[in-house]
Amino acid sequence: MKSIGIYYRVSTDRQELDSQRHAVEHWLAKLDPEKQPKRTTVFSDEGMSGNNLNRPGYKAILAAAYAQKIDTIVVYRLDRFSRNASDAIKTLLTLDESGVAFISITQPVLNLGHENPFRRTMLAAFAEIAEIERQTIVTRVKAGLKAAKERGVKLGQPSKIDDGLRLQVQEKRDAGLSYRAIAEDLKLSYGLIYKVAQDLGK
Repeated sequence: MKSIGIYYRVSTDRQELDSQRHAVEHWLAKLDPEKQPKRTTVFSDEGMSGNNLNRPGYKAILAAAYAQKIDTIVVYRLDRFSRNASDAIKTLLTLDESGVAFISITQPVLNLGHENPFRRTMLAAFAEIAEIERQTIVTRVKAGLKAAKERGVKLGQPSKIDDGLRLQVQEKRDAGLSYRAIAEDLKLSYGLIYKVAQDLGK
């Protein structure tokens, strides 16, 4: 733990930020001298929800981690980092792959420090949870698509072909215009005009 990034987040109450800072500083002061970080960088977000992944401080600390500018992320509690458990797990797995440890000072069971003897077991459990969630999402999406098809819902992007376009293409073809000329005139793709014309037998 040579270079750490400390992350604080509060929704509204400034006093809560101070309590987080005090707790983290107290935790750092109690570390053995050989475990004291050589460099500490603080990142924070105030007045922002933990469900928001576009928090400036949150994005900055992850960028620093992935750029190997810090080797450990320290938080007061996991929900300060992210309130979405599945997002948090995926992020922790990605951080570990990048060689960055994660420490929640009030939840040691979640710590992914490299000295944690249960780290590999925890990573395996987190990976399994993430995979279960992914499979659940895939299953739900497939079931939703199947149900939609059974209801007669047309899937995919809405078609640009309507009766107005068909009429325009028919009139222009009757006037002797080529597919390309019609496409340029209507500012549409050649392929779309060709398809409409073929459907009309033109």
